[in-house]
Amino acid sequence: MSDEPRRPGDPDTDDIDALLEQREQLEKLVRERFTKRLTVMFTDLSGSTALTESQGDIASRALLKRYHDIVARAIGAHAGTLVKTIGDGVLAHYQGALDALRASVQIQRAMDEYNVEARHKKPVLVRIGLHTGEAILDHNDIFGDTVNTASRFESSASPGEILLSEATYDALENKTEIYCRYARDISLKGKQERFRAYRAFWNPAEIEQDRRGEQPASAALVGRKATPAWKLALMIVVPLLALAVVTWFASTRGTVGVEDTRSIQQSVTPQNTR
Repeated sequence: MSDEPRRPGDPDTDDIDALLEQREQLEKLVRERFTKRLTVMFTDLSGSTALTESQGDIASRALLKRYHDIVARAIGAHAGTLVKTIGDGVLAHYQGALDALRASVQIQRAMDEYNVEARHKKPVLVRIGLHTGEAILDHNDIFGDTVNTASRFESSASPGEILLSEATYDALENKTEIYCRYARDISLKGKQERFRAYRAFWNPAEIEQDRRGEQPASAALVGRKATPAWKLALMIVVPLLALAVVTWFASTRGTVGVEDTRSIQQSVTPQNTR
């Protein structure tokens, strides 16, 4: 430590150390009182813009109300907390990862029933993203990197898909209740490393297809029965057979015509020479 006297205006290192210590204590207090390990859920509606353009604002507003009711009902049914709605997006959090996944499945199935009932030209689909980690609770709001990551998972999901992080998958209390599997690695905006993303299946037909190693149905066909394999085979084979028959008939007819012409010429020529 220097023996030189402190000049007016020089910082007091003792004061700085005291402030740093207070900061550490404050951060510790915030972590203990306001930070919790939660599973954060983001949802987003896909197809609402097209519905507004085709059917108008009133139909779009009715859709949003139905959608928000479906999401709020699922959150409440599985011990979740609805934080806020942002247009057609919803933010919620759960104490348990499995509760968040159960709510997500309920939302997707309810929206699938709505699409069957509403009979829009194009189905209205929901994207859902889940991530688990430490988050800061401030009254009715939630902050932190976990929230941002959950939002990025939602934006990386396809319409009609539930996409969860590896942290959420590992936090599931029961991994067999809802069929999940690793789907792909994804890059998230603002993150250097890639994340392992898991897909949760909610449609029974897609679950069976995936277990058999078949290509899952597209999001636009979610909830509808897939075309049986034998029908697909007929759709391919029948036109090919018809084309083959037409080709054979045309070639055969042309050959017979030539032979008939030759036989007629041979039978007529001798009569004319007599």
